[in-house]
Amino acid sequence: MRTEELKSKILRDAEEINRLGARVKETFRAPRTEANVEAWRKACAEFYCRYEELAFPGGYTGAHERLLAGDAQTIEAALCFLEVRPYFFRSGYMFAKLIKKIKHAPLSKKQTDRLKRIVEDYERWKREKAARRIASRQL
Repeated sequence: MRTEELKSKILRDAEEINRLGARVKETFRAPRTEANVEAWRKACAEFYCRYEELAFPGGYTGAHERLLAGDAQTIEAALCFLEVRPYFFRSGYMFAKLIKKIKHAPLSKKQTDRLKRIVEDYERWKREKAARRIASRQL
């Protein structure tokens, strides 16, 4: 899969995770009837059943090991994930772990340059977040 197609897939999958998560919340908030509790259970089951496949191309389980082993598809998926930084349940934790692991993966020069830009953008984001936090305390 080409880079842009992979990025689009990651973002579509993130939307689906968010849709499934919203369904869990919606059914949880419904009045407690037998039918509503069953709908909530089904929503939870679907969310957790599909999460693994949607969270990371090729599945998140084992991704770190595949990265370190130099699996080309996993390296590309990780770089794309880090570049688009999708937002969904636990994606921030995934981002932090992937950025640490990929630094130890065997990367080409082009991939190393991409990772360098990702890390620079991430460091800038952290500085800006800290500055916003300080500014909000001064108000």
